[in-house]
Amino acid sequence: TSPVFTTTVTRFSPLKNIIKGKQEWKQFFSRIAISYNLESQNRSTFADSLLKQTYLNLIPDQFQNGIQQKATVQTTASFFKNTLKFTPSINYTNSINFQQTVKSYDTTSNQLISTQIEKSGMSNHLSFNGSLTTVVYSYYKFIGKSKPLLRHILTPSIGLSYIPDLNMINSLDTGTVTSKIIDYSPFERSLYTQSITRSQGLITFGLNNSFELKRVSEKDTITGFKKTRIIDAFSVTGNYDMMKDSMNLSNLSLNLRVSPFPFLNFVLSSSFSPYAWDTETGKSKANFAYSSNQRLGRFINSNLTTTLTFTSKESKEKISELNDKIGENWNADYNYFMLFPERIINFEIPWKFNLSHVYSITANQDITTSNPDKIRQVQTIVANGDLSFTKRWKIIGSVNYDVETVKVTYTTLSLSRDMHCWALSFNWIPIGGNKSFLFSFRSTSNMFKDAKIDFRKPPAFF
Repeated sequence: TSPVFTTTVTRFSPLKNIIKGKQEWKQFFSRIAISYNLESQNRSTFADSLLKQTYLNLIPDQFQNGIQQKATVQTTASFFKNTLKFTPSINYTNSINFQQTVKSYDTTSNQLISTQIEKSGMSNHLSFNGSLTTVVYSYYKFIGKSKPLLRHILTPSIGLSYIPDLNMINSLDTGTVTSKIIDYSPFERSLYTQSITRSQGLITFGLNNSFELKRVSEKDTITGFKKTRIIDAFSVTGNYDMMKDSMNLSNLSLNLRVSPFPFLNFVLSSSFSPYAWDTETGKSKANFAYSSNQRLGRFINSNLTTTLTFTSKESKEKISELNDKIGENWNADYNYFMLFPERIINFEIPWKFNLSHVYSITANQDITTSNPDKIRQVQTIVANGDLSFTKRWKIIGSVNYDVETVKVTYTTLSLSRDMHCWALSFNWIPIGGNKSFLFSFRSTSNMFKDAKIDFRKPPAFF
């Protein structure tokens, strides 16, 4: 990838010094922040045999280039003494590619032919978003010598997103032989890819819960109380697309994390479909399950992950503190780290090792005579961890082992160097469907985050 040109306008508030005052509507406008980023690059992906055999004249044919611009306008507002937060934003992305894909159909061989041509074109992505969130604290007192007190933290959120379809689609008539119309995006194989899109009007929603027990303890000489997490996190998320002609409601994502001990935790993640299904093939239908006497729906997949964490006592406390911070500022984007805080890479933790057992159950939605099982079960042993062998050097590794096939299915190995203002990393996937490596040298500053050098070998040429 060379050359790369980037221009970044860091987040700034143009009305901050113009509109002043403590009134909420004035705060709303003074907090309006704008950020902008422009990137232009030239990239070529080719087999290294072209270099070894000195076919240098063929390399320029593989080049792709383009320009991409991104702009974000965002602000926040608080209501009812900061108990309710409203965050609206507008995101716009403009991509200019200098290569396009053209498709044709060969009636003789009955094959679809894709050809890349040198032709410039533009695609756009625009979204209007708004979200409301708050935190509700509930306390329940119990009778007992230790005066137990149960605290329930509920973090509900609801959002609205409108994403108009602004991009052109090419259509190919395959002729009288197949009588098919194939729609495709001319930028599906360009530098800044663009797939077929449609307009969306999403109502997003989410609920996160955590339960903590607090009781008097003589062992705690600082606060006099002992806190015990009963449920670290229990969340439900989903969305409703108002612009779809059917199946507007998405599957519901349910996640639960319980840590009975600092070194042991259980995470249950499930996807629940509210739609009916064909009992013969397992495929989902457009109507709701209750209308077909199939109760409220079915679980499409469920994963139970049991993890043992080995690290020092001080590091366990840091992981717990990290979990508390994420829980207090929860949103759906941080849901993964809320469930697996022990997987966050932190240079303040010198070493840790996680051993997990993952039991997965997935509903078969394509039942055939050769694939008759209604459910699929997979058991995987996952070992991952990291080690800081100096203050700024850290090695990170992960291995997935399939219990049924008795094979290692996925392995990653990373080496990171914290250079204060810069970060150096090497990521290698030697085993798995996407074998590759990436060497990266980049700035840790937000202002210069686009100053980077990446050298990679992608899966297709490994």
